[in-house]
Amino acid sequence: MAPLLSTPLFTGHNEAYLPIMKSGMHALQVTSGPMIMAFFLGLQMLKKKLTDKHASTFYSDVWKFFSKAEARDKVGRIVQYGCRMLQGILAHLPKDSALQLCKPLVAECQTTLAWARRTHRWGKEMPHIPTLGKAISNCDVLQAAQSMVLITFLVQDHIYWLLKVGILKFTNYTPIQWHRRNLRFITLSHVLNFSLCIREIMQVKKKLQDAEAKGNEDAVKKAKSTIYDNKRMMVRYVLTFIQMLHVSQVKQMDDWYIGMMGMISSYIDASKQWTPTVSAPPQPTPSGAMPAGQAMGA
Repeated sequence: MAPLLSTPLFTGHNEAYLPIMKSGMHALQVTSGPMIMAFFLGLQMLKKKLTDKHASTFYSDVWKFFSKAEARDKVGRIVQYGCRMLQGILAHLPKDSALQLCKPLVAECQTTLAWARRTHRWGKEMPHIPTLGKAISNCDVLQAAQSMVLITFLVQDHIYWLLKVGILKFTNYTPIQWHRRNLRFITLSHVLNFSLCIREIMQVKKKLQDAEAKGNEDAVKKAKSTIYDNKRMMVRYVLTFIQMLHVSQVKQMDDWYIGMMGMISSYIDASKQWTPTVSAPPQPTPSGAMPAGQAMGA
């Protein structure tokens, strides 16, 4: 009669909960997960002792940030371009440098992140299709052009994924050739996005003048915030334009500063996903009334 389990569940097997330890390193490997868990538990209990509560607004904000797919994607992009920067730095070090041992590890990390992000881009063109339809209906040539180029890039990016895994085969293109050709579309998209930012700034400046003339402080504040956000994105589009020129091999530059540009542009994108919890202002105590603590005899 065949045994119920193919391998022991609790002990006696290398994949069991409690494998037979073959060395100190083996024990360290097996206990690494529980030790990290215990470390976080210790931090949490220390926090409870110092603040008398387990909840943390900052922790909740961090978790809320990482719950967003777009935020995780941009953090991954920061690390991806950080790896590119490290590869660029390593390329300038002597070949016999001990740090060269890190080069294959950094390259593998960069490639793995790039493909993970590309896999999760499936469907990312969907929100841009209604924007394209609306732009065409409104005869907005600039927005329509940007949406068309961006959607084309995303669809062709999926084709690159299919080529890479072997589901599709093109006789005239290798996967990398197709990818580099496709990067020229996103390069053009950054130019069009830059133009859209300029257009919006010009439109908002007119509204700002009207709001200042009327003394509408809320409208002035909102207009200035919109202008600032657009200028920030213009910096982002300049950086990504230069990055894509390099990655697509249109103009070969150096990985170390291209990687740094990628980290900065990714930070700008990631920061848009950060929405900190705003604490409610304390309610004023009515004139002549006792604070709640005193009224309770505290």
